[in-house]
Formats: sequence, C-alpha cells, structure tokens
Amino acid sequence: MSDNEASKSPDSIKIQSPDDEYKKKLNRIKSKICYYKKKLQCGGVDAHKTKVIENDKERKEIIEKLETYRSILKLSEAKIKNLIE
Repeated sequence: MSDNEASKSPDSIKIQSPDDEYKKKLNRIKSKICYYKKKLQCGGVDAHKTKVIENDKERKEIIEKLETYRSILKLSEAKIKNLIE
C-alpha cells in the first residue's frame, strides 16, 4: 500500500473529540473578546485601521454577545462531559 492509500484509509482518519472542538471555539471567542476590548497584546481594534469600530456602544454590544456565547459553550461542554461520564 502506498503512502497516499494509507493516508486515505479509515483507520488513519483522526476524529476530533468534542473537547477539542469546544476548546478551539472558546479560543476563537477569547481572541475576539480581547480584540474588541482593544487590548494591544492581541492586536486590539486600535491596531487594525481596516476594522475600526468607532461606536463605543456597538463595541460593547459585540463584547457582550461574545461573552454570552462563550458562557453557552462552556455550559454545553460541561453538560456533554456529564453525559459521557
């Protein structure tokens, strides 16, 4: 069997666990929250001139929505872990 065939076999397919998926989503959300809170260490809004949100109210709403979404993901992750155990 060639390397190409081996890489396509079902045995070699890596299945991501729900934990990995949640961690990726949470990390993306954390990055976005950091960005919209204008933190320089994560390339805050001020650092990017192309996507500047000038309206403070709009920025706060985005942060609030992201934090709510993050909370929902964390609760979902905990619920799944409880079901598995």
